[in-house]
Amino acid sequence: MTHRTKSFLIWLAVIPVLAGLCVIGLSVLPLWFAYLLPFGIGLALLVVLAGVVVAGSATHTLKASIAGLTGGVVLVIAAFSIVDAARQADWNASYAEFRKFSQIVARGDRKATASALGDLRHFTQAEALCILGYDSGSGGWGYLMPEGPDAQRTRMGRRYFISTPQLFEVAEIIVSTQPAKRETQVALHRMLQDLSSRGDPAAFPRWEQLWLRTKAATGGPAGWHFDGTRLKRPPEQCGGDDDTDLTDLVKEISKPPGTPEEALAQESPSLQAQQAAENAIRDARANAVAR
Repeated sequence: MTHRTKSFLIWLAVIPVLAGLCVIGLSVLPLWFAYLLPFGIGLALLVVLAGVVVAGSATHTLKASIAGLTGGVVLVIAAFSIVDAARQADWNASYAEFRKFSQIVARGDRKATASALGDLRHFTQAEALCILGYDSGSGGWGYLMPEGPDAQRTRMGRRYFISTPQLFEVAEIIVSTQPAKRETQVALHRMLQDLSSRGDPAAFPRWEQLWLRTKAATGGPAGWHFDGTRLKRPPEQCGGDDDTDLTDLVKEISKPPGTPEEALAQESPSLQAQQAAENAIRDARANAVAR
């Protein structure tokens, strides 16, 4: 192997190796690494360029070294383009899959819902339950949810596509098939957060029954804590598995209303229906003005 060929191959590998180190650093190092990365890349490029000039001039292989460095840059750009295209294709497939799944759930056919739940490829069943409770289009994982057709809203006035009975139907299917999984309890925790945001404390006893079924399956004592080994990476759609947060949430949603007005709101579903109708009228007027 000639000196030119050796120099070409060495500098061809430099940029891919540096890019690989950056990717590894982003995955294993703390957040501060990401903030320092642009400065580190700039400094590394200056060092590499200086090394090419010095080493190439000393060994009379400057052209081969520059060619190798250029080839390395092209390889990295091509690799990132391929990875990005694959990631985009995977995102499109997961988006289409969940849109289709949520529409099956919304139809209220339990058998079709159970079948679709088992056919999911991009999401676990626990992740699916967590996403179904999100406000549609309001941020976070809500982008996976359609915008209608129902006009039900959370306490903050945001739409949600999957009704509470439909949400319970999915939860009951999951608890029936995999109650012993800690991930199932994490999903139920997220579901309780969604019930709280919907202002639906009357649903708590039914949720509690599902929670107790997971406790019986794991053999853990009844109580507001997660069973088994803590998940290293809880589903990002569901949040964490913190016992203190779960306990505080249960206390919040299960406590009796503090004022007569709150009690009246809980005892009168017609008030909620009236509010939903008023929100629908408001949306219709806003759309008319926009047109």
